[in-house]
Amino acid sequence: MNRMRGGMTPSSSKPAGEPVNRSAYLLMLIVTFFWAIGHPLGALILEVLHPFQLGAANLVIGFFCVFIFLLASGKIALVKKMKKTDILYSLLLGVFGFFVYNICTFSALARIPASMNAVLVATNVIFITVIAAFVLKEKLYARKVFFILIAAGGAVLVIFNQGFSFSGTFRPQGSLFSLAGALSFSIYTVMGKQILERNEPIIITTLSLFSGAVLLTILTAFSTGFSDFSQLDGRTWTYVLIVGAGMIGLAYPLWFFALKKVKASHIAVFIYLTPVFATVLSYFILKETFSWLFYLGTACILGGIILINTLGDRVKGNPNLDG
Repeated sequence: MNRMRGGMTPSSSKPAGEPVNRSAYLLMLIVTFFWAIGHPLGALILEVLHPFQLGAANLVIGFFCVFIFLLASGKIALVKKMKKTDILYSLLLGVFGFFVYNICTFSALARIPASMNAVLVATNVIFITVIAAFVLKEKLYARKVFFILIAAGGAVLVIFNQGFSFSGTFRPQGSLFSLAGALSFSIYTVMGKQILERNEPIIITTLSLFSGAVLLTILTAFSTGFSDFSQLDGRTWTYVLIVGAGMIGLAYPLWFFALKKVKASHIAVFIYLTPVFATVLSYFILKETFSWLFYLGTACILGGIILINTLGDRVKGNPNLDG
């Protein structure tokens, strides 16, 4: 099972043997860049804003950008063709996919390095695999379990990259927030699997984004308020706009456009590049450095995730059998 942003794995109708669509791969590099840069820029923004405030701004800006795209493309009319139960279910999905996820990931960024957060959030593939096995009854072969253990071991190395000690710079709250965010998005993905198969994926994502934005805006209004936004300078406002419009408003439409050009499995590798790019960008933007354990752990996580998606469901005598 390939984990896709937005919780779906749509297939492309592109016939086998067609030339490689380089434009789609270029778009995916742009998408991956914006998904990655949100981590270091988010860390800078959180020096001024509360995680709730940044999360609310991120979802509101992202929603309006995607909504404008839907209006321009004419796809907004597809909402009228949806069943009411699907609309309500899509709004419910937003609780996990955007409301809880944004709270967790930005709360993590306020406590741990951006690179570490990006890598730990990538473990959502592990959670998706395990949850799908219990909820969707997808087969969990021994080989896949082994790959999960490799990725999980990598997560341990990333968390304890400064040494296996609970003292010093170790901040468990941040790591737990990252893993909770990964778990929340995994629940969103598994819950949305069936509804995404019978509806336009970007419509479901937009409805989920809307409910997440509304809920987090209400929570922020009654907790921290929005007064801190008046203290932002031009540079920080630019960062806020890049995170909201880039990570969601631009990246999501480009992602769906690329999926129409090539098979989902062919561009899945770009998702795995997100924590890699985030680590590189954090090095240059935030001057983050880590011990060799961090890089070994990152390699284990990404390696395990790739193996889960490429070899985890293959059984002897039928390499194309999915669990």
